[in-house]
Amino acid sequence: MLLIDKIAYENRMIEISPASKSILYLLLLITCFLTRPIVQGGLSIVIGVITIYVTKITLKRYLKWLLVPAPFLVISILTVLFSFSSSSKSFIFEIPLFNHFLGVTHSSLLIGLKLFFRSFSCLVCTYFFILTVPFSQLLIVMKRAHFPALLIELTMLMYRFIFIFANEFLVIKRAQDMRFGFKGLKNSYQSLGVLIKMLFFQTFDRFNKMILSLEMKFFDGDFPL
Repeated sequence: MLLIDKIAYENRMIEISPASKSILYLLLLITCFLTRPIVQGGLSIVIGVITIYVTKITLKRYLKWLLVPAPFLVISILTVLFSFSSSSKSFIFEIPLFNHFLGVTHSSLLIGLKLFFRSFSCLVCTYFFILTVPFSQLLIVMKRAHFPALLIELTMLMYRFIFIFANEFLVIKRAQDMRFGFKGLKNSYQSLGVLIKMLFFQTFDRFNKMILSLEMKFFDGDFPL
């Protein structure tokens, strides 16, 4: 079981209906999209504190998880902040570049701040949802919400293969570490290539075994939920 799943099954809100938590999550997202940055920032702090208390995780671990999507958020904000122009009059900060200017304008700075607070508040609310709603309950919510059966089955299979992928990765990585496979730059590149190759073949083999086991149980294409 992944750590996130373990936390979701042991959180203090586990007895609350998953449908209620899903509705709350949607309301929080709507609030994050429609309110001003100061409200979004305050909401992020409140939801973050509640998440830490409910899930019983440390502040350090929570902040580390928040930093996982940080590169994508930074790249998105930078593309909005900076613009390219032949004149520097509208820039509050500019860098000369090939007889043109790369800089930040008042409007792009405002849009960048709005994008940051909106994205960050939605991220905090999403962490609250995934850390308080176990995957099994999420499937039940999707079924009650009349999601297409194919979408639910694909979601379940993708979730299952996350475990398979993670388990195979840990086994191969541990075996390589025991043989000092990542000692030195040359060995690290060779070990990484072997890791990717073996990970592909092992995962594909596990997939074939799963298909075979389903056929032995007369699988008719429908996963009962």
